[in-house]
Amino acid sequence: MSIRSIRFGNMFMGEEGDKHPYLIDRDPYKIIDNLYYVGNMWCASHLIDTGDGLILLDVPAASGYPGLLINIMKLGYTVDDIKYIVISHAHTDHYGCVQALVSRCHAKTFMGRVDTEDMLANPERTARLDAGLGPYNEPFVPDVQLEDGDIVELGNIKMRCVLTPGHTVGVMSHFWDMEHEGKTYHVGIYGGSGYGSLSTEGLKKFGLPLTMQKVFVESIEKVWDEPVDVMLGNHPFHSDEFQKSLRAKKGEKDPFIDPTEWHRYLTELREGFEEFLNYTPEQGAELFGKTHFDEYYADFYAMEKELGM
Repeated sequence: MSIRSIRFGNMFMGEEGDKHPYLIDRDPYKIIDNLYYVGNMWCASHLIDTGDGLILLDVPAASGYPGLLINIMKLGYTVDDIKYIVISHAHTDHYGCVQALVSRCHAKTFMGRVDTEDMLANPERTARLDAGLGPYNEPFVPDVQLEDGDIVELGNIKMRCVLTPGHTVGVMSHFWDMEHEGKTYHVGIYGGSGYGSLSTEGLKKFGLPLTMQKVFVESIEKVWDEPVDVMLGNHPFHSDEFQKSLRAKKGEKDPFIDPTEWHRYLTELREGFEEFLNYTPEQGAELFGKTHFDEYYADFYAMEKELGM
């Protein structure tokens, strides 16, 4: 299968990764200016130094907590520097570390009101969706429940939060501007791209309306005109972030800056979803019946070997 297909398919870590989650930990890396990646190869987490403290945008599942702390420390920060934790949507591979972090750093937490209310009203469905993601993942109630268009502001960052439901009923995407080497760049992250649970059968299983399929496409259209220069992945494999980090190590300048990527990605997402809705059971089993994690990362592993890492 093509990388285009598998990045939206079954990208769970596989048995070895489940048993030994540290195997998917890698060093943090700079994206532009004071924007860094501190997550692992499965769960994305982006750190922004605002000048008045740190913002974490999403955190890994709880199994990634040690790796997240190590990456933050490797950048020269401590957990006490974290002031805001902004969560894109109510899946534990995006909020699993929140309670553990807040117990140590007392950061203010943010998530969309729609997803918060849905998570609290449907604990059994939340548990089923999060099944198999490991122990110690805990739901949480954010300090701030965001509405469509709200601004999260800290230091020199004004992050605009846009409701883009589909992956969940209340996914939020995020956009902000950053200065880098004398120029202003628009950074964007699409809040939830997986569509494996949006088949007719999947929606019925989880008690969600079939209109979620239409909503998923409408959300892509809603943010189509965002002038994104730096696209971040809601999972690192959605925007090939680790591959870009190694391209930078090999000497390429600013591989994360690509004003064409946003439309390329959203087109890939929309077309892949439309194809998915017409899949045969055999095609669905091929994409979702087994993990494609190592298949996707094959070129990254080769680049690591080339660089002696």
